[in-house]
Amino acid sequence: MLNMCRVLCFTTPLILSSFLHAETLDDALEGFDDESTPTTRSHAERGNEKKNDNSNSFTGKLTEQVAYSYNDDSPHDNISSLKSSLLLDYEHKFVNGFKFKMNGKAYYDAIYDIRGTEKYSKDERDELKSEVELFDAYLEGSLSDNLDMKLGHQVVVWGRSDTIRVTDVLNPLDNRRPAMVDIEDLRLPVAMAKFDYFVGDWRITPIAVLEQRFSKNPPSGSAFNPNPRSLPSDREYSDITPALSIGAEFSGWDVNFYASQLHNDSGYFQNGKIQHDKVKMIGTAVNILKGSWLLKSELAHFDGVKYASALDKEFKRTDILLGLEYNGIADTLISYDVALRNVHDYDKRLLHEMSELKERNYQHAFRVSSDFMNATIHANYLISLFGSKMDEGGFQRAWIKYDIADGIYANLGFVDYIGGTQRFDSVANNDMAFMDVTYSF
Repeated sequence: MLNMCRVLCFTTPLILSSFLHAETLDDALEGFDDESTPTTRSHAERGNEKKNDNSNSFTGKLTEQVAYSYNDDSPHDNISSLKSSLLLDYEHKFVNGFKFKMNGKAYYDAIYDIRGTEKYSKDERDELKSEVELFDAYLEGSLSDNLDMKLGHQVVVWGRSDTIRVTDVLNPLDNRRPAMVDIEDLRLPVAMAKFDYFVGDWRITPIAVLEQRFSKNPPSGSAFNPNPRSLPSDREYSDITPALSIGAEFSGWDVNFYASQLHNDSGYFQNGKIQHDKVKMIGTAVNILKGSWLLKSELAHFDGVKYASALDKEFKRTDILLGLEYNGIADTLISYDVALRNVHDYDKRLLHEMSELKERNYQHAFRVSSDFMNATIHANYLISLFGSKMDEGGFQRAWIKYDIADGIYANLGFVDYIGGTQRFDSVANNDMAFMDVTYSF
């Protein structure tokens, strides 16, 4: 009941505002474009791409963010972050149509020096006080009229859900500050060699994953990991793993088939390190567009999964997602996704996992986005809850983006962490408000 009240409190104003501002129906396809879904290009279009002039571009973003935490435990209470971030992006287009892109990000959180670094754990200071990291760094272009190449650090998105990952397995995530931003801003680039071969309406994409990289989790002693014991490091792997995507777009629908053999991102503790055994995955995703409605579906089957509480056994798991998006209200998108993760040949020892893993595990995600004042104000709401009855924890986030001027925008939002299981109860008091201002140049 409490969760339902929270949902109504956040969603009712957004939905009512959307209807009040709705004057006409958007075009059926508007809002459903997905840059991660490749399209088939003609011979002429590919020829034109190769006639691009030699050019360079250098852009960047400077962001100042402040976060206020409702956590009562010092030093993570009150103003918990004063972060300055710089993103630099360089792009060079060659005469032959090839393109080189590279970007990197650096940040510094002044709150650690203001409050005194001695108040924070060493792991938290090392992970969250400052960082400089190279993100994308790749070369891409057409090798022939029906063959493209992309080589280097990159993000490859499988599936269409903006909130729940089912088939999207190629890139790890930065989970150190969970629920603060969407998945699209959390994916960490990985070194890959990707080729796209076009045959009619179909696209065949073999991928060689050249770098074995794993998700970043909250450091010990931080607000989202109060355990003072340092996390073990990941075991390093240097092998190359394969992945394959085959997909096509047709009138009103598209389909993709996936296969991969990757090191399991979550892993398990053994011999002083986090081990990441190889896991086989096969999956598919089908999207159907009907008027203002988009039906999404994803299916992934994993073989060879291991859990820390039952290391003598390998498990198979099947994940399925169904989603619905509605774009029939002007400047508004409403979506709901639900995922079921089913562990085959279940073992009761898995209940001792930190996530209290059950045989069937559910995740729900409801999202509303709407634009106002000639798209200068973007209002968003997202709630993600776990459990068949939505009573096993989760979070909700509401935020507004305001375009102050060309190249300058501000974000103002709030994150509410919802308890329900041991995993979420431990962070339920970390609710926070945040505001940031970004200047693009």
